[in-house]
This record gives sequence, structure tokens and C-alpha cells, in this order.
Amino acid sequence: MTSQPPPAIQPHLVDLRREHERTQKRFRTARLVVLSVVVVFGLFMGLVAFAVNQGVARVAYGLLFFFGFVMVFVVLMVVSGLLERRHPGPAGNGPSSLGQVVTSAPGPQVWEAVNSALRDLKFATGRPIDPQTVVSTRSISMASWGEILTIRIVGTADGRGLVTVWSRPAVPLQWLDYGRNRRYANAVLGAIPGATPVA
Repeated sequence: MTSQPPPAIQPHLVDLRREHERTQKRFRTARLVVLSVVVVFGLFMGLVAFAVNQGVARVAYGLLFFFGFVMVFVVLMVVSGLLERRHPGPAGNGPSSLGQVVTSAPGPQVWEAVNSALRDLKFATGRPIDPQTVVSTRSISMASWGEILTIRIVGTADGRGLVTVWSRPAVPLQWLDYGRNRRYANAVLGAIPGATPVA
């Protein structure tokens, strides 16, 4: 008597949107911690300037050191926000950027467009983590600690393909990315033939 092979088990797909939201929450927490440390350090530097100087000017020096130190980080955050807006497309704002499009192009053509976009962005060749998902990384550079791109293509009930791209920093504390991850996600999504953004 022969036994039947076990039924094929569909791989459990990680919910990319849920992981993206968790990552966004971690970045918001990291930003609050860093800003708190900056304010405390700025306050400390202001008190040192206040203690070292003489007369009425010491108050001005203390406030100047405090606000000057804090303003450097505020300006960096504003610049990062402005640079993010320069990369329009379906991917969202923030250091963890997720976007989706649907396409009626055949699967091999979509994967070729994805691989071409990864090469153009200087990402490593994607490695599959399940039949529908690849992960690609970009190594450390002078401007970044590296990025991770996750691309998933799944079929929809109407025969089209849903392409999800999630770009995020490789280091969880890199909450200031100057729009880099949104640009990468939108570049891959923009390379998909016949893509229509998902609202």
C-alpha cells in the first residue's frame, strides 16, 4: 500500500503593510527619543554657557547655545520632509515607505522590470524569500547605512497582478532619510509596465 504525499502547503506570507506600520511606529519612537536627547543636551550646553559667562550676557549665551543646538536638528528634519515631497508616486512618506500598484502585464515582464529597476538603483540582485516575494539590499555608503527593498507580486481575482514595494533603512535608528526610501520605492513602482496606483 502506498501513502499519499502530504498536500502542498502554501507559504505563510508576511503582511507587509502591518510590518511597515510597525516599522513606522519604531521610527516615530526613535525620533522622539533622539529629539528628547537633543533638547536635554541643548539645555545642558545652554546651562554650561550660562555658568561660564559673566553678567547679563550669560543669559543670552545660554539661550543662544540651547536654541542653536536644537535648531540644527529641526532644520535637518524640515529638509528631510521637503526632499521627500520631491519624489511623487504611490509610495508613502517616511523612512519606511510602502506603495502598491496593479498591472495587467504578464508576470515575467513585471519581474524583468523589477530587476532592471533594482540594477538602475544599484541594489543587489533580489533574493526570493517565498514564491511571490524578493528582498534586495543596498550596501552602506557615505550618505546611508544601507536600505532594504521588499517586492511582492500576487495575482488578483480579476487576473491582474498586485505589486507591493516596501523600502526601509537597514538600520532601525536611521529615521532621517531625506526621501531616499520613498524615491527607491517609487522608482521600482514606476518601472512596472501598465501600472495603476492602488489607493
